[in-house]
Amino acid sequence: MKAFYVFLTALCLSVGVAWGQSQTIKGKVTSATDGESIIGASVVVKGTTNGTITDFEGNFKLSADARATLVISYVGYVTQEIALNGQTLLDVTLKEDNQLLDDIVVIGYGTQKKADLSSSIAVLDAKELTKVPGGLSTGLQSSVTGVQVTDGKIRIRGVGSINSTDPLYVVDGMIGGVTPDDSNIESIQVLKDAASCAIYGARGANGVIVITTKRGKGGDVTIDYDGYVGWKWVNHNVDMLNGQELAELINESMYNADPTRTDYLEALSDPASIGEGYNMWNELKRTAFYQKHNLSVSGGNDKATFRVNTTYSTDEPTFIREDYENFGIQFISDYTKGRLKLGETMTINRNKHNWSDYYLQLGQKWSSTVPIYSDTDPSGYNGAGNGTDCSNPVAQANMNWNKSESTTINGNVWATFEFLPGLKYKFNLGIDMYRYMDEGYIEDYSIGYDTHSPDEYNMSSSRTNRFVYENTLTYDQTFGKHSVNALFGVTSEETKGLGHNGGARAMPSSDILMLGSTQDDSSKVIGSSSSRSSMFSILARVLYSYDSKYMFTFNFRRDGSSNFGKSHRYGNFPSVSAAWRISKEKFMEDFDWLSDLKIRGSWGMLGNSDINPYQYQSTVSFSSIWYYLNGTKTTGALPTTPSNPDVKWETQYSTDFGIDLAVLDNRLTFTADYYYKKTKDMLIEVPISYTAGYMGTFPTLNAGSIENKGFEFALTYRDHKGDLDYSVSANLSTVSNKVLDLGSNNAIYAANSVTRTAVGNAIGQFWGYVTDGLFRSESEINAHCNTAGELLQPNAGVGDIRFKDINGDGQLTDDDKTYIGNPIPKFTYGLSADLRYTGKFGTLDFAMIWQGSQGNDIFNYGRVDYEGMHHYYNNTKETLNRFRAEDLTFVNPVSGVTTFYPKNTDTDMPRAVLGDPNQNRRLSDRYVEDGSYLRLKVLTLGYTLPKQLLSKYGIEKLRVYTGAKNLLTFTSYQGYDPEVGDQDSSGNLTRGVDGMSIYDPIFPNTREFYVGFQLTF
Repeated sequence: MKAFYVFLTALCLSVGVAWGQSQTIKGKVTSATDGESIIGASVVVKGTTNGTITDFEGNFKLSADARATLVISYVGYVTQEIALNGQTLLDVTLKEDNQLLDDIVVIGYGTQKKADLSSSIAVLDAKELTKVPGGLSTGLQSSVTGVQVTDGKIRIRGVGSINSTDPLYVVDGMIGGVTPDDSNIESIQVLKDAASCAIYGARGANGVIVITTKRGKGGDVTIDYDGYVGWKWVNHNVDMLNGQELAELINESMYNADPTRTDYLEALSDPASIGEGYNMWNELKRTAFYQKHNLSVSGGNDKATFRVNTTYSTDEPTFIREDYENFGIQFISDYTKGRLKLGETMTINRNKHNWSDYYLQLGQKWSSTVPIYSDTDPSGYNGAGNGTDCSNPVAQANMNWNKSESTTINGNVWATFEFLPGLKYKFNLGIDMYRYMDEGYIEDYSIGYDTHSPDEYNMSSSRTNRFVYENTLTYDQTFGKHSVNALFGVTSEETKGLGHNGGARAMPSSDILMLGSTQDDSSKVIGSSSSRSSMFSILARVLYSYDSKYMFTFNFRRDGSSNFGKSHRYGNFPSVSAAWRISKEKFMEDFDWLSDLKIRGSWGMLGNSDINPYQYQSTVSFSSIWYYLNGTKTTGALPTTPSNPDVKWETQYSTDFGIDLAVLDNRLTFTADYYYKKTKDMLIEVPISYTAGYMGTFPTLNAGSIENKGFEFALTYRDHKGDLDYSVSANLSTVSNKVLDLGSNNAIYAANSVTRTAVGNAIGQFWGYVTDGLFRSESEINAHCNTAGELLQPNAGVGDIRFKDINGDGQLTDDDKTYIGNPIPKFTYGLSADLRYTGKFGTLDFAMIWQGSQGNDIFNYGRVDYEGMHHYYNNTKETLNRFRAEDLTFVNPVSGVTTFYPKNTDTDMPRAVLGDPNQNRRLSDRYVEDGSYLRLKVLTLGYTLPKQLLSKYGIEKLRVYTGAKNLLTFTSYQGYDPEVGDQDSSGNLTRGVDGMSIYDPIFPNTREFYVGFQLTF
């Protein structure tokens, strides 16, 4: 018996020794949804850095203690922990995570579990970015509530200032980082309320877009290629009159101005002989080609990983003589040495832009009766004629050129050290270096009315260096059900800029473009600029969670900006937020259909310092200022900027209430928010009298207040049936904007006084006269008079527009202007659907995105000229429906040709009359149109080859796809595109005004078709 016990003890010891030794563990990871192997799943021994990833067949192999626990994870699936208990062969099945409550969301200076968020943060799935070229902008516009994108300009939760309201971009922790290529983005978070943005202080007032870049992973080296090519064109034309139609209109307008005149243009005296004439617009536009190629290489081990991304792209806009070319390379690396971690993200971009000065509006004004090209003019182009005086836009485009080159080095280098478990210090150095140079040349030419002599050459260069230094200390610890994360940091930032410019005329030739070679030395112009700004900040945050049930967050940041004087240099920006996950309470346990329910609220203050520097002190200009003293030319000076030593921070107060709901085993999710934002002490340039001696600049004062409020709703349903996975999402956002105060300003006018910003109304509302139909008889003209019997419109004729006397003073003056439209939509919305079917033949995927806007107005400024019928310029086809009180048989006194103009009184288009004596073209509600639209933004179909086939060739993934952008648009707007942006890129006062200048319209949206290819091996 004693021998038996000795034997049993020895056996147990031997087993224990065996269990304590490393063994080779093998296994396979598959998806519970379709049974397919999961490639690249992470398999790590819990509590260690020992791990690997699955291969092309989903298999893995590693050495581990027989008593260890393995952690198996993959993006989009529920993480599993498996205790080995002596097992050496595993078959692991991962389930899809429908809600991903355990996902980690990137917030300012850290991360947080999605379930524990107490503020308003929207997450844009990175998969949205690969559906379509330009996926980031499309995804933000159509899939994120509270975000509006027009003409590439992004606004988050309305317009809180008349100044710039562009959001802040933070890329891999770098404030103002360069946005990576769409295929290299790992995650996108949009911080919308003060509780999430206050950690960025002054720069968070307009929202924050936080982007993380894909980084290298341990395992074999992986190569990814993502590329596409596409074609685009203007998908909607505004039809102009052909040559015959324009000649007929001009002859009629001359007759209506004076039936007795005989000085008709000989070239227009026989309209039928002109025929179609000449279409300048068709000469300017083209079908454009674009392409982008991204190649990435990544890999590493448990101590060091790397990723290198390279990008090449070209783009031709839809008009002649313009193209872009971009080269980019990005270096990403991470290193671990015990408790020390190092990393960096550095991007180098090189951009080339070649363009010419083409005037799109002039292309529409060009008379279709005048040839574009000439066989007799040395330039080869015709000048304006037949009564017109505008330049030839095609000649302009071909007789001048501009070239620019820019280089950007942007990124950050960081290091963390964990002193104690949970206590971590991080140093982050951000680098942003920008170099820019451009050249422009205009030939010596004389074409009709357009003359430029002698030739002209200009050049400029600038450089900007910005350095960001951040020191943060983080404490993250869990005590039972209590979780605490505390952050404290000190940051500083400095930006220095330097620029030079020069120009000269009368160059020896277009091949010798050096300023010193000019033949007119007095034409040389040189200049320089210098700038410097800095910011110093202290920040702190506390995140607290009890059992992921009760959450609380406190943020604080104190910013100091060199844009303000010493007495007002610093601003304090606190915020608080709290959340309650009701679904975790015991009284909710019987609601089996409820997966998650959370309510949250936040309040905070944000700031804005976006003004020109040194507003607290006066500046003086010496440029081109001189006087003559005793016949001698002497340099002088003039004050340029009046000082305001009391200028201080613009402050925004923000409140948010939200609810997050998930039901049906997380298949259906719903989010709703109500927000209220109020901006105080808004920074405004207040006009002063020119007699003060300043050169057209005004002092910047804190003299305004604006509020924005609205609702946001987002609904998503996702599920899978057999081999089919699908999801449907919808979102809707509202915003109400109101100006509460403008200080001593009664109103701010912009866009040639088309917009007026005043207390009690929204920013940039349209301002003009109110029309009341057409005068259809002489009696109606005579009845439109004041109490004294005086005609309100004495120059009106039958068929002219009747304008209302709004203030009832018996006169038609500027005092009768009123608000006639609002460019801010009542709500915007998005709809999307994704389908994926997997079979033995591979995987088919389909994506569709709709996006729309409702209740916004557009001021179609182009119609002021193109429906004016007052000059010899071209007009739109709508003018064919112009008013005529009676049939008109017109015999041209020059040619004797007879033209019949039929009676037309059933119309709202006024009569044609040269000179516009009634001022039918005055800015009025006639040009305000409904800007609502519904657009099919994206339609994409893709095919992925089966993994079983690809694995034979060492390929992990191969997908081809094709699709279209802006395929369908439903709108009543008559212009080119209802997505009209703001012509002032630095402000918000001209939003929704289309075609105000000769450089407009701008087409941010074109119809596109594209083909793409994605490969991983």
